[in-house]
Amino acid sequence: MSMWWHRAKAADKQYLVPNRLADVLALIQVLALDEHAHRSEAGLNSELQGSPKSGGTWTDIARMHPEFFRVHTEATHGVSLVSRHVLPKDEQGIRRLPSDFVGQLIAAAVDLYDRQVKRSERWTYLVPIWVALLVGVFGLFGVVLKAVFRQD
Repeated sequence: MSMWWHRAKAADKQYLVPNRLADVLALIQVLALDEHAHRSEAGLNSELQGSPKSGGTWTDIARMHPEFFRVHTEATHGVSLVSRHVLPKDEQGIRRLPSDFVGQLIAAAVDLYDRQVKRSERWTYLVPIWVALLVGVFGLFGVVLKAVFRQD
């Protein structure tokens, strides 16, 4: 149970890694718009002009975001976009996503990022309440102690 809880918590924070959203958006664009539906790590490094800013490799980034990407570790060109991989091929033998769908994928990534940021900040409004509660409890404790020691 604790392993499941830890994984769920880690998955809820993937977009909070600095530069993660930018890397996911870049990866979505390359895998959605390029002629080739499947890419290798070297191909992604070449197309995106370097390694990702938020992790070790583009394959690692894809593996951490199964909501968008599929990684086949044994394949030479093992990284693909889930939604593009399931499409039928057109007359030229290419799987093409409709352009408006690419925009929807990008919007979904931004929405996931926004939700994780909001979730990570939801406790901050409780800080003033806890401080006031602690001050009240210690103040009451002080008044009680003062009353007890005056009776002696």
